[in-house]
Amino acid sequence: MSLEIMPIPDLPSQIIEAAENKNLAIFVGAGLSRFMGCSSWGALADNLLNKCETRGLLNNYEKTVLSQSNDFKKTITICHHLLEEEDFLEEMRKSLNDDKVGDENIDIYKNLFSLNGLIITTNADRHIDQVYLSDNIVIENFTSSTPVDNDHLYKIHGSITDLNSLIFTVEGYLKRYTDSEYGKFLEEIFTKYTVLFLGYGMSEFGLMDYLFTSIRGTRKRHYFLKDYFTHEQRIYEFDQMYFDDLGVDLIPYAKDELGFNQLPIIIDQWVQEIKSKTLVLSTNYDDIDDALGNPL
Repeated sequence: MSLEIMPIPDLPSQIIEAAENKNLAIFVGAGLSRFMGCSSWGALADNLLNKCETRGLLNNYEKTVLSQSNDFKKTITICHHLLEEEDFLEEMRKSLNDDKVGDENIDIYKNLFSLNGLIITTNADRHIDQVYLSDNIVIENFTSSTPVDNDHLYKIHGSITDLNSLIFTVEGYLKRYTDSEYGKFLEEIFTKYTVLFLGYGMSEFGLMDYLFTSIRGTRKRHYFLKDYFTHEQRIYEFDQMYFDDLGVDLIPYAKDELGFNQLPIIIDQWVQEIKSKTLVLSTNYDDIDDALGNPL
């Protein structure tokens, strides 16, 4: 019998156990940044193309052809070559809603932080930074000697605060994911922690090929919370066939009613469930804000 896809999926006992033992690692993807007002990679690519046309670097036909590509990394790479650095950064900051940092509701990040797990993100925005001490945010130089602990935030594709740290072009991805020291950093996470992927779409999971190519050691079983319509049981099963080879279990949830807006509801309920079954959440949100000197 096919798995019924529900709005609130069951929380795997392995994730509860990992949270209690402080060996849960959460990979935060672009989907969560969308709740902070950040644009999609597709929207960023379109905005960069428009700026290139405005600057006379592309004619309308060229812009139209490039805009038809779904390879956003390719489009962003081309625009990065064409534009002046400040023009490029201006569009990056706009897409990351950088001028609204501090004004948005970051309860979803407070929830994740309160799990006392290891948080790694491929996002470059500064919204998640607010629940960490600034000295505990790592944006570059990921090596085998990089300390891995639950007090730090690891931004493995860099941060908008430092252009040189950003990974958004083909050259950047190739350099980062063929670096043996970076591979050792990832290997420690995937061998010692149970990993949960949040806020990722299938199109972004080209990242998985990079990640698992970088990892050579024995891996635990990991998890990917993924949205589906309730009638897509077979699609879910096909997807699971692919992820089985990567050692990843899909956790499907129904998006029929709320779409991707179902995700914060799931996270909130999962956090409450972990809180009721473990001792890892003895600190409430107010205590977190006080500890960080970050009342919101």
